[in-house]
Amino acid sequence: MRSLLSPGLNQKPAKHKARTIAMVTTAVYMLTFSVASAQWENRYAKLKDFGHHVYLEQHELPILAHGPTDPAPAPDGKHLAFAARGWIWNLNLDSGSAVRISNGPEVDSRPRWSPDGKYLAFVRDNGRNTAIIIKELATGKETKIDTEAIELDPEFSADGEWLYYTSGISGSLNLLKYNLSSKSTEEITDLPQVERNSRSLAKGEELIYLHGNGAYRSFRVKDLKTGTDTVALARTLVYHLTADAHPKQRLIVYSAPIDNDYHLYTMDLNNPTAQHRLTNGNPFAITPAFSADGNHIFFVELEKNRQFRLMRISTYGGTPEEVIISDWDLGEASGELKVNLNDSTGNPITGRVSIVREDGLAVAYHEDATYFDPQTGRYYFYIQGESEFNLPVGNYRVTAVRGPMTPVVESLVSIRKNNTSEASLTLNPIWKASAKGYVSADHHVHLNGDGHLRATHKDAIRAMKGEDLNLLAPMSWNRWERRIDEPIVGLETVVDDRIVAQGQEVRSHFHGHVSLLGVEKPYSPWFWGPNNPTLGDPDRSNGEVLEFAQNTGAFLTYVHPIGGDSDPFDNFTKNPIPLELVSDAVLGERIGLEMVCAWTSPLGNSQLWYRLLNIGRPVAAMSGTDMWMDFHRTMAVGTGRNYVKLNGADLTADAVLEAAMAGRGFVTTGPALIFQIGDGKDPGDVISSGLQDWQATLIGTNDIDVVELVVNGVVVEKLKGIKAGETGNYKGKVVLPEGGWIALRAYASELQEDTWPTMHARPFAHSSPVWIGAVGSFDEDARSMAASDLIKAIDVAERKARAAYKEIETPLMMSRFNEARNLLRNMEKGGK
Repeated sequence: MRSLLSPGLNQKPAKHKARTIAMVTTAVYMLTFSVASAQWENRYAKLKDFGHHVYLEQHELPILAHGPTDPAPAPDGKHLAFAARGWIWNLNLDSGSAVRISNGPEVDSRPRWSPDGKYLAFVRDNGRNTAIIIKELATGKETKIDTEAIELDPEFSADGEWLYYTSGISGSLNLLKYNLSSKSTEEITDLPQVERNSRSLAKGEELIYLHGNGAYRSFRVKDLKTGTDTVALARTLVYHLTADAHPKQRLIVYSAPIDNDYHLYTMDLNNPTAQHRLTNGNPFAITPAFSADGNHIFFVELEKNRQFRLMRISTYGGTPEEVIISDWDLGEASGELKVNLNDSTGNPITGRVSIVREDGLAVAYHEDATYFDPQTGRYYFYIQGESEFNLPVGNYRVTAVRGPMTPVVESLVSIRKNNTSEASLTLNPIWKASAKGYVSADHHVHLNGDGHLRATHKDAIRAMKGEDLNLLAPMSWNRWERRIDEPIVGLETVVDDRIVAQGQEVRSHFHGHVSLLGVEKPYSPWFWGPNNPTLGDPDRSNGEVLEFAQNTGAFLTYVHPIGGDSDPFDNFTKNPIPLELVSDAVLGERIGLEMVCAWTSPLGNSQLWYRLLNIGRPVAAMSGTDMWMDFHRTMAVGTGRNYVKLNGADLTADAVLEAAMAGRGFVTTGPALIFQIGDGKDPGDVISSGLQDWQATLIGTNDIDVVELVVNGVVVEKLKGIKAGETGNYKGKVVLPEGGWIALRAYASELQEDTWPTMHARPFAHSSPVWIGAVGSFDEDARSMAASDLIKAIDVAERKARAAYKEIETPLMMSRFNEARNLLRNMEKGGK
C-alpha cells in the first residue's frame, strides 16, 4: 500500500502481489493523481471570505423564471415593474397589460424605480457575471455599473441623487453608493461575506439591508449621517430573508420561513419586539414590496407547477389576491415552437431540454421549473413528451438529452411571425442499463434546501424520467430551528419503474456529514459540534448515528468526503478526511463511502476507499449528486449514480440498497463500466486466487483516456481509453494474491468544461471490488501499510477534535478513536 504514496515510481510485483501475464504488462504502476481539485467551486467571481460558492450563487444571485418575480411598485401607484422570462416588464395595474422594458439576451431581474419614476435600475446576469443597469425609460438609454466582481440589488436614494448597490469588488459582497451625476463610487459597509437587499427607509436618512455571515442572517439598519449600524432582526440560515421599507413609516415587510413554508411579516423598527405574520396556511411567499401609498404589499408565490404568480395583500393582512397579467406585450413579433421528444421506437419520452436563441437568449419553461447548470451555464428543464412555446422571432437551438448514456441531440429551428415551427428529437442511449440487468440509483440529493422552487416527490419523479434514473434518495436535512422535509423521512413514492425513497442527512459539520438510507424515523440530534450552540450534552459522536443505523436496519454513508484529487494521506490539512470517518469505518459492521459526488473528487475518495478495503472492511462504494430539487442553480439528478444488479429481485428501494451495499455494480459520473473475472464473477462476488481471466466493457458519451486494473490499491495494468460514443472491450489474465480484491476504474485525466449529457467535470467510473477468497479478505502487507496510514488519520482527527473542543470533554468520541486505533495497531503488526 505504500505505493500509494510515491508518485511516479514504477515497482516490480512484490511477493503475494498481483501479476498480469499474457496480454497484461508486468509493470505495476502507482496510483498517482494530479493535485488539482475535482470539485465544482464557482462560476461567478469568487469571494475571498465565502466557503461553498454553490450556496452564494444559488441564494444570492438572480434566477430565470417564466412567471413574474421581483415585484417593484412604481412611485405613481399605477404601475409595477417585475422580472419574467429574462426581461424587465412594466405592468399597468388597472388594465393588467405588461409591456416589456428590456429585450437583450441576458437575464434581467430585481428592478427598482427612481423616486421620480423616470428610471429603472436592475441586475443584468450574463451567466458569468452580473452588472447594474440604470435605464432611462423615455429614451431607452442604459448606464452600466460593472466590474469583474458580482454586482447586485440596486436601490435609489430618496432624493434620487445616489444609487445604492452591492458589489463583490472587495472580496466580500458589500454595499456601495454611486453618484448619478459625478459617477463616483463610495463604499458604505465592509462587513464580511454578504450584504445586499438594501432599501431606503422613509426619511431617506437610513438604509435597511440584509447581512449574511456564516450560519446567521440579519437585517441591519445603517444611519447614513452618523454611520451607526445596528441589528434590527437576526435569524439563522434563512436564504429568502428579504425586506422592503414602507414609503412613509419606519416599518418593514419581510419574508421568513416556518419549516418548508415562507410567510410574510411586518415589523415596526421603532418597536421590533413583535412581528406581525400576514400569511396563513402553507404559502411560499417571497420578495415582498410595498405599494407607493404603503397600504398594500406585492409579492410572488409558487403555484403547483412551480411557476410564480404575482400577489397582493393588505399591509394589515387579510386574504391575498392574485394580480392578473392579462396581456404580455413583447414589443416585437413572435411565433410558436413545438418540441417533441421520442425514443427510438417513436414513443413520447421525458428528457432534459435547453433552448437558446442564436444571440444567447435562454428560454424559461412555463410548465415546470427552470434550472441553471453551474458547470456549463446552460438553462434547462424537463419536457414530458411534447411542449409548446411562444417565442420572439429568431433562430433557436434546441438541445435534448436523457441521462448520461444519451448523446446530445440538437435541432436548429427558425421562429417566424405568427407561424408554428417544430423540433422533433429522438433520444437513443448508447447503452441500456435495463437490457444488461442493471438499475440506476442516486443515493444522495435533497428535495428542499431553501431554494426558490419548493419540490415534492412528484417533481422528483419528473426529473428522474428525464434522466433515466430508477431510484432517487432525497435526504431531509436540518436548518437549525427548521426541519426541512422532516415529516416525510421514510416516505416512498413509486411511479412505474421510478422510486423516490426519503432518507435523512445528519449534518454535524465538524464530525462529518452522514446519510441514512432505509431510515423510517429520523435520528436526533440532527446537528451538533464545537461550531454550533451547545444545546445539550456536547459529548456526541457520529458513532451514535452508526449504532442507530445498525439497530434500525438503516444504512449509514459518509457523504462528500474528500474535496481534492490528491491523496489525503499525503497532507491531512490540504485534503482533510471527515473527522470520524476512519474510526467509524473501522468499527462499523457495514458502512458506505460516497465515492462519487458533484462537489468532491472521486480520485481523492478512491485513495481513502482503497485503504479501508485493504484492512478487510467491505465499505460500499456509493454515489450521490448532492443536488437540490428546489435550487435554480444545480446539477441534474443522477449526475452521480450507482448502477447495480438486482439478480432477479423485484425493483424495490430495499433491493436496490441491498445490491449497493453488497457492491454488485459500479459507481459513475457518466460512463458505464462492466467488469467480470473468472467464470463470470461480477463485482460483489468472490473469486479464487491464482491465474484468472478477466474482461470488461467501457461505454461513455465523453472521452475517457485512463483505464486501469487495480488489485489491492495498486494499478496492475493500464489500458487504452475511448472517445466519446465509443465502446471499449478489454480482456486479459491476472495472477491474484491469496487475499484482497480486484476492481476496474476509468476516468478522464483532465477536467472538462462541458460534459453534457452528464454534469460532472470529471467523467469517472469505478467497479466495486471482486473479493479474493472471501468477502473482507486481505493481503497482509497491504493491510499493514493501510492500517499504518489509517492510524495517522485517527491521530490527526483526535488532535483536531481536542483543539476544537478545548476544555470540553468528549469521552465518547475519544473512546472510539482509541478502540479503532487499537484494532489498526493489531492489523499493522499482522494480527488477525
